[in-house]
Amino acid sequence: MNELALVILAAGLGSRYGGIKQMEGLGPSDEVLLDYSIYDALRSGFDKIIIVIQEQMEEAFRERITRRFEDHVAVEFAYQTLDQAPEGREKPMGTGHALLSASSKIQGPFAAINADDFYGPSSFQLLGGSLQHIDSKSGVLIAFSLGNTLSEHGSVSRAICEISGEGQLTGIEELTKIARSENGIVAHLAGKDRTLSDETLVSLNLWGFSQDFLSFLQEDFKRFLSNMTQPMKEEYYLPVSVFNWISRSAATVSVKHSQEPWLGLTNREDRADAAARLSQLIDRGVYPKRLWF
Repeated sequence: MNELALVILAAGLGSRYGGIKQMEGLGPSDEVLLDYSIYDALRSGFDKIIIVIQEQMEEAFRERITRRFEDHVAVEFAYQTLDQAPEGREKPMGTGHALLSASSKIQGPFAAINADDFYGPSSFQLLGGSLQHIDSKSGVLIAFSLGNTLSEHGSVSRAICEISGEGQLTGIEELTKIARSENGIVAHLAGKDRTLSDETLVSLNLWGFSQDFLSFLQEDFKRFLSNMTQPMKEEYYLPVSVFNWISRSAATVSVKHSQEPWLGLTNREDRADAAARLSQLIDRGVYPKRLWF
């Protein structure tokens, strides 16, 4: 089997959070959330790390994060640039484009994750196990219960999954401004409120793919560019590109349900909660106090 690569999407700057979330120290030795994802990935069979960033972020990433684990795993950087963006655009082109930026460095089955989400060890075990013998035109999504992925300090955006009776992904829908209210969990879509249940399965961008997905991604991104109506704002989202792969190429994506609670940084007030929950996991022996030393 070829090397199993983990692609980390880290080029976003976290406008709602008010800072670079990927650099926020939360662990007892100043570990960031990305440290824990990589630690879990290595325990689950991954042997190469590719981090997608904006080029100007590399020095800070090396100093702040990757120098701690470069002796444990091969680490490469890929740059998400604006080379293919419409003239005048200043913001990145989205998570699908970020993954495409790493395509030349991927030689086999691979996973893609966000840099600023914590997925938990059992989620990576599900993912790594699913990729060991993955077929062509196949993928896997590790999905989470919506009720486990909300912030107590503001709304979040989530991709709602539609799943067949055979456990295959059949559709995906991006919803914004999701939060608990006196009427339950409410999301915002096209100017209307929509009520959701705690058990609604959502994507947090914890994906696994056969390598042939990248060829489709290249062509699909070209279609996206040619059909843009708001070239300064539209983003090429990874969940949308996956659904396009399913519908246009007869690909199949299996959905595996993780029971892990989400731990992440959407709003500035999430930081204290995230640090406290990591401390609890360390006290339970899930992680050592110092991951890399």
